[in-house]
Amino acid sequence: MPDEVGILTHRDVDGVCSAAIAKIAYPGAYVEFAEAYELASRLRALPAWDKVIVLDLGFNGAQKTKVRNAFKEACKSHEIIYIDHHPLPLGITRRILPCDTFVHKVNVSCSELALAFFKPPVSLQYIAALGAIGDYQEHTGRMQRLIMKYGWRSIYLEEFLLEQAIEAGRRNHHFKREVIQGLAQGLWPSKIPDLVEQARFGAERERTIENYVRRNCKKNGKNIAVVTDLPFMATGLAAFYALRIANAEIGIGSYRLGNYVRFSMRKDKKSNLNLNILITKTTSKISGSSGGGHAEAVGGRVPIRKFDAFLGQLKREISVEA
Repeated sequence: MPDEVGILTHRDVDGVCSAAIAKIAYPGAYVEFAEAYELASRLRALPAWDKVIVLDLGFNGAQKTKVRNAFKEACKSHEIIYIDHHPLPLGITRRILPCDTFVHKVNVSCSELALAFFKPPVSLQYIAALGAIGDYQEHTGRMQRLIMKYGWRSIYLEEFLLEQAIEAGRRNHHFKREVIQGLAQGLWPSKIPDLVEQARFGAERERTIENYVRRNCKKNGKNIAVVTDLPFMATGLAAFYALRIANAEIGIGSYRLGNYVRFSMRKDKKSNLNLNILITKTTSKISGSSGGGHAEAVGGRVPIRKFDAFLGQLKREISVEA
């Protein structure tokens, strides 16, 4: 019997496109979605797959022991392929992280790493460019050549439709699996059933978020613009608009979900702050919280009752960096 293959990937554009590239190599693979803070728990509860491909799911210093132990346990019964582009926590190396295949590089998209590893047909390489654009990592030579090949007007339009549709259907995993299947079969986003209509809905949601931020964004000190209690989960968009509307160095969008506040942070292009380092230091001092990502963009969660303390600690960490 052929191996049963599972793909565990992030919910955003880069995660979806990475999964589509893996799906080309393993057409029968089943796809599940996760957030970074769930990585250890999802590894401990893997289905009876023979091979597991983990994509675009980084982890921070507070998680590293749990994640390393979860990988070690999972590797006893699964072949693990781990492909990621987030900065590794201090002390984590290829040798220390126990998985069968370890592919890691920063300053590129996970989609580009998946492209290099799985080597899909040339006719399907545009998928990696879509993922790279969605993660603001299209500056590499390889992605620039792909964008030139397909034409930047066309490929940026297709990425916009894909990103809006995925954002609108963030919790609709069935829809995202259909998108991944369509991409893996060679369909451009505009040709995937229902995607354009979902993208239109996503664009309407973005206007709603922009208007909400304009009415509710508040400065927290001179550096930080915060918008809380969003009407729906669109924290990255809210952080972007908070940054721009308030002319701040850092923008934060937050949304209450269960007992936690989910948040995203974005920084101004002129800022020298490294948000991944900043958020790692901050969340390490607020028990029950976690966060991580890239130098320019991060996300995480904080217990609701500790969110004000989190913002205060964030201001203190920024003052130390200044």
